[in-house]
Amino acid sequence: MDDLELKCLDEVSDNNNVENGEMYEEVSPGNGTCSSHHASDITEGRPLLTSAQVAENNGDHCSVRCPTLPETKPRVLERLKKELNETVVWKIKVWMAILIAFVFIVSVILLFLFLCSDHQEDVDDQYDASSFVVPLFFRGSFTLANQSFVQDSTPQPNLDDGLPKNLQQKLTDIYKSSHALERYFSLATINTLRNASVQYQLQFKMPLEHEQLTHYTLSREVVYHVLLQHLLDQDTENSLYIEPSSLNMEVGKWN
Repeated sequence: MDDLELKCLDEVSDNNNVENGEMYEEVSPGNGTCSSHHASDITEGRPLLTSAQVAENNGDHCSVRCPTLPETKPRVLERLKKELNETVVWKIKVWMAILIAFVFIVSVILLFLFLCSDHQEDVDDQYDASSFVVPLFFRGSFTLANQSFVQDSTPQPNLDDGLPKNLQQKLTDIYKSSHALERYFSLATINTLRNASVQYQLQFKMPLEHEQLTHYTLSREVVYHVLLQHLLDQDTENSLYIEPSSLNMEVGKWN
C-alpha cells in the first residue's frame, strides 16, 4: 500500500462558531427593527413603506360604519293587513273567508257530536204510574238521638205537632231520591212517639205483575238498606238525627 501524505490547510472557515470574529449582519427593514437582534447600519435600499405610513399603520385604528337596517315589523304588519283585506269573491275578503271556514268546521264538529251521542231514553224509565195498583207495606221504628220525650208508656201524639210532619217529610225525601224506589214509593207516615222511639210506616205500589219486584227491587233488604245508608250519612248535630243502630223494619200491613 502506498503511503499517504497529509497536508495542512492554510485557511479553515468555521461557519458554526461565532467566536472566530466573523459575524454576519442582518438586514434591517425600513418599517421596523427586531429588538432581539443586533442593530446594523445595513438597511434596505428601498423600504416597502415610508416612515409616515409605518407610523400611521402602527398607531391608528380604522373604524367602519355599518348602515342600519330599516325596521321591517311595521312593513310586515302593513303587508299582512293588506293581504287580509283583499277581496276573494264578490265582497268577501280574506279575513271573512277564514272566519267563515272556522265557524263551519266548529259547526260540523258539534253536529257530529250531537248525532253520535246517545239520545235514546232509557226503557226502564218509561213506565205508567197509574198501573201501580198493588200496595206493599213496611213498618218499623227508630230512635231520635237529639230529642227528649216524657217518660211515659202512653203515646204522645200532641207532644210536638211539627215533629211528626218533619219526620214524615224526611222519610219521603229519602225514598224519592232513590232511583230504584222512587217510582214505587207512595207514602210515609209517623204513627206514635213514645219515649225516644218513633214508629213509622211506608207504603209502596206495584204493578199487577210484581213477583220479581218483591224478590229484588222491593224486597225488605233493599228498602231497609236505602234508609240505613241515608241515616249513616246524616249530620249528627241535626235535631232530626236518627240513630242508625236503632233502625228496624219488617214487611207488614197498613195500620
